[in-house]
Amino acid sequence: MRRLITALLALVLLLLTITGMKNADALARQSTSISLRWQQALADETAAEARKKQPGLTLWGQTEDILTAGWRQAQATLITYQGDPALVWDPVCQTGALPAPLDETGCAVSAALAWALFGSEDAVGLTLSRGETVYTVRGVFPGEDCLALLPDPTASYTAVELPTVGETWQDPAAWAEEQRQQADLPAPDWTLWPAAAAFLARLLAWLPLLFAAGVLAAALWRAVRRQALWRRDAVGFALLLAAALALPVLLALWPAWLTPSRWSDFAWWGRLAQQLREQGTAWLAAPCLGRDLPVKTGLLAQAGLAVFQTVLCEVLRCRLRGTDQVK
Repeated sequence: MRRLITALLALVLLLLTITGMKNADALARQSTSISLRWQQALADETAAEARKKQPGLTLWGQTEDILTAGWRQAQATLITYQGDPALVWDPVCQTGALPAPLDETGCAVSAALAWALFGSEDAVGLTLSRGETVYTVRGVFPGEDCLALLPDPTASYTAVELPTVGETWQDPAAWAEEQRQQADLPAPDWTLWPAAAAFLARLLAWLPLLFAAGVLAAALWRAVRRQALWRRDAVGFALLLAAALALPVLLALWPAWLTPSRWSDFAWWGRLAQQLREQGTAWLAAPCLGRDLPVKTGLLAQAGLAVFQTVLCEVLRCRLRGTDQVK
């Protein structure tokens, strides 16, 4: 019975780990840009000039409006954008895909809005209207709220997404400021790094596993330290080999803006602390728009999963240690 309970606890830990990894990957998909936010909408001339100077920018805003499809209509939250919608919302859809960046007549809707307007989630290819403008549904994404992504070059924008490139994360703050100045945009009220939330989610997903791996390695070494020399050497070699194989994976997850080569620079630590403090303030103070709510709830879910994983790891450690003492 004891072994059965231990096996069930290990299975639950495995399921929580898989769920945590999937959740961290979902957050990473929404972290391919740096977001600039303003309290007041950008002037039309400013937005148009920014798009001319930096065509890769994605401008967007959020509003409420009524959408119609035939005789049905629904009040929905609209994310109006100009650019790439994948920088504004999770690109994974249940059916279809998000509109292409140059698609001015395509849109994407949530599953809830698809049910409200069409009575089914199978809405790809159907049309809906906002006033006199007609859009064709390109994709349906998961969601319990009525939400639509609509291209609208005449909308008012309160946010700009800067698509990240390789050198972005060497110094995100300096890179974002340089891109803003090149686009001749006003200073934002808030600058958000979704990648910081994604890194924190991955860290929370991996920490319990590293804790469990450390406990397992220590237990294995204790079990063989009084054995024959060749057994100790074999176990030591296996542990070192496992660490060497895991190191590239861990380094790939490590963000460039936390590169160890800068750790000896005390001034860098001060700048990093200030930037992280500003990020925390921005995430709390900025209005919750677009993907902000899914990112925040996903991060809270990741923290909860990490707590449960850590508790299960400790329970399993105690049970396995108790089994060894009984033997």
